[in-house]
Order: sequence, then structure tokens, then C-alpha cells
Amino acid sequence: SGWIVMLSYLGAAMATIVPAGVYTLHFLSSPLHLVPASWENDPHAVAIVGSLWILAAGLMLVWGMRPTADTTAVFLILEVGALLLFAGLALLHPVAAGGHSGSLITVGWGGYAGFLSATVLAIWVADGWEISTYTSEENTGSTRQPGSSALIALIMTTGIMLVCAIAFMRAVPLDGLAKHSTDTLAYVADGLGGGWRTWLMVLTVIVSTGATLWTGQLGLSRLLFSASRDGLLPRAFGRVHPKFGTPAFSIAAVTVVALVLSLLVGLLPSVVAMLDDVDNIVSIMLGLTFIVTGTACVAYFVSKGTSWFDLTRIVLPAAGTIALIAVLVVNFQNQPVVDRIATGVCIALGVAIAAFTPFFIRLFAKPRTA
Repeated sequence: SGWIVMLSYLGAAMATIVPAGVYTLHFLSSPLHLVPASWENDPHAVAIVGSLWILAAGLMLVWGMRPTADTTAVFLILEVGALLLFAGLALLHPVAAGGHSGSLITVGWGGYAGFLSATVLAIWVADGWEISTYTSEENTGSTRQPGSSALIALIMTTGIMLVCAIAFMRAVPLDGLAKHSTDTLAYVADGLGGGWRTWLMVLTVIVSTGATLWTGQLGLSRLLFSASRDGLLPRAFGRVHPKFGTPAFSIAAVTVVALVLSLLVGLLPSVVAMLDDVDNIVSIMLGLTFIVTGTACVAYFVSKGTSWFDLTRIVLPAAGTIALIAVLVVNFQNQPVVDRIATGVCIALGVAIAAFTPFFIRLFAKPRTA
């Protein structure tokens, strides 16, 4: 489970560097005119700029949780405010030719196959709400606060996504959205009139991707830190910075691995390929994460004697797990061969790590003192 979570968050970082690179280069090329506009479509340039964002995120995390959390809070307020502003403008905007003006509940062009694919991608789109559980040991409130925060974040994220999706699909042609998968929000802003709207939207995405990157790296570093403390990884991953009080070694390790993967992703033939391949793989990994989590939840409460008809502890986790399994199985069969092979290799490595876990515990466990 921990291995799948690690892969999921590393993949999420790779999926985030694409918009981070594209929108940063867009802002640097226009209105600042510091780089050529063609760099926005250059996978090498996008990967390099995205790597700089990863490095900045790592430095923020080493600095400490409090300044990182405060910065994220400011970014969140600005981001949500800007998105709701654009959603309002889009809802007031006349329906564009080729826009979606019909019923909000439809099967869509892709039929049920398209619905299943969209469901898998929605796992990645809504991901991040559970990050509070990875920092539960640093929580100064009640023991229920991390879980409550995750549920509130999930509801807010889903609500904002629905409002924005409904509004934006009215304002621009649907085929245009499909063609601008790497700069969708800038395309929407252009459709709403461009000018200040485009620059505000670009800055909003830049702010959002920055916060998303260090949120993902935060979860990964805390996972490595906990694994080290439990004797599953070398003790170095459990070291705490003497000045900042953060797991600096774990953060550095996550940052270095993310940087290497970022540069490797830049070797793909196009920016669109970067986004598509990474999104497909990470969505499957995140789905597996939630399947394992749901299964563990049901198994734990059943072992404690909880009734099989308990709605929140048994029924809902079991139903969600079964639904996700069905969706992922169908979607996996429709993925490109390369993505299926990559996913299979990741899962096989996870199984191998699980098999060798007892060995790791004996190897890295701290010696007992009398």
C-alpha cells in the first residue's frame, strides 16, 4: 500500500509539472516576452521549468510546515476566489458555438466508455484532499481534525470542480477544450475576452500548481519518515533538521527522485504526450491506493466486530472499493500498451517490496536497549 501511495504521489508531481511548466512559460513569453512562445510546446523546456518548481517546493518544505501551510492558505484563497470569479463570468457569458448548453446530466460523446475513462481521471483531478492524514502526527487539534479536514476538502474540491466544469463548457467549444488539454484554463480565459482575464487565469494556475507540488511532496516525505521510524527504511529517512524541525533527508530524497523523473518525462515526444501518459498511469495508481485503503477499512472494522450493515464503516467503503475495481479493470483494458506495461511493472515492484518487508524490518529496525 505504501509503495502504491509513493508511486501515486510521484506520478501526481509529474502530472503537475506539465501545467506548471506550460503556464510559467506562457507568462514569461507573454506579456513579459522573456522567452520564445514556442517553448510552451517544447517538452524539454516544460520539464526543465517544472523541475525548478519541484526544487522550490522541496526548499519550502525543508523550511518548515508553518510557513508552507501559511503560504498554501494564501494561495488557496486567491485560487478559489479567481476560479469562482471566472465561473461567474462564464455562466453570464453567452453559450459559445459548440459549447454545452443542454442538460447537465448526459452520457456524453464517448458513451459509457468515455464515462468510465473520465471517472478514472476524476480520481486524479479530485486527489489531494487526503493530505491532512499524512500530517496527522503534526496536528495540534483534536484527533478527529485530520479526518474531518479531508472530508471538507473533498466536498469543497468536488463542488468547485463541478461549478467550474459546468460554467466553462458553456463559454468555449467542447472540441476546443479537447484540443487545449495542456492549457485548458488559459483557453477558457481567452474565450471570455482575453486580456486581464488570461493573465489572471495564468497566474492562478501557476499559484495552484506550486501549492499542489509541495502538497504532494509533503505527503511523500512524511510517508518515508514514518516508514523509517517503523524500521522499514534506513534511519536516515527519519532524521529531523536541527533548526527547522522537518524531515530534511526524506524531503531531499523525494525532491531528487522527482527531479530525475521530471527530466525523464521531458523526453516524451510532445507536451500532450507528457500529460496524457502520466495522467493515465497516476490515475490508475491513485485508484489502487483507494482500493487498498477501502479494503483495509472494511477488514479492520470487521475484525473489531462491527456490524456488516454499518453504513460508514463497512457499507460505503465496500461499495466504493467494488465500484473502483470495476472502473479500473474496464479502463485498464482500454489503455495504451505502454501505459499498461508501466502500471504492471509498478504493481509488480510493490508486490516484491511487500514480500521483502519482513527482511527490511530486521535490517533497519532500531536495536532495543535494556
